[in-house]
Amino acid sequence: MRDSASRNVTALKTSDELGEIRRWLASGEAKSQFLGYPVLDDSGNARGIVTRRELLDPAHPELARIGDLLTQPPLVVFEDHSLREAADHMVEHNVGSVIVATREAPTKLAGVLTRGDLVTAHSRRLKETRDTDRHIRIRQTIRKTLRRRTPDAKL
Repeated sequence: MRDSASRNVTALKTSDELGEIRRWLASGEAKSQFLGYPVLDDSGNARGIVTRRELLDPAHPELARIGDLLTQPPLVVFEDHSLREAADHMVEHNVGSVIVATREAPTKLAGVLTRGDLVTAHSRRLKETRDTDRHIRIRQTIRKTLRRRTPDAKL
């Protein structure tokens, strides 16, 4: 899974003001276009993930702190988990992304894994399987062709 998680992610701080974050989201900056953001406390510990929808919800006042929007503890998977385990965790908790951490530093953000990351990894695996199957079929075709040309040769 460590190859599938996004590593260079933009994190928000629990102490950030919602109004400030909303202005940043409206700026159109590339990093302000994600559907969810990990949230870290002032010590750099992962506290959860906040969605774009939550950040833009007008029910939350401009002066609210990002930490106030978090409704559950952080959902964490470890780098040594399989993608299947991570997907199961996401489905079980009905979330679109989880925090990735190492076992050595379970509260520190190592990355984020999203549904999109899972789909990309699955697509890559399917492509690799198709390519492997294609190579096997090509080798078998070459062997058959060579056998026909040189029936006494061992291949």
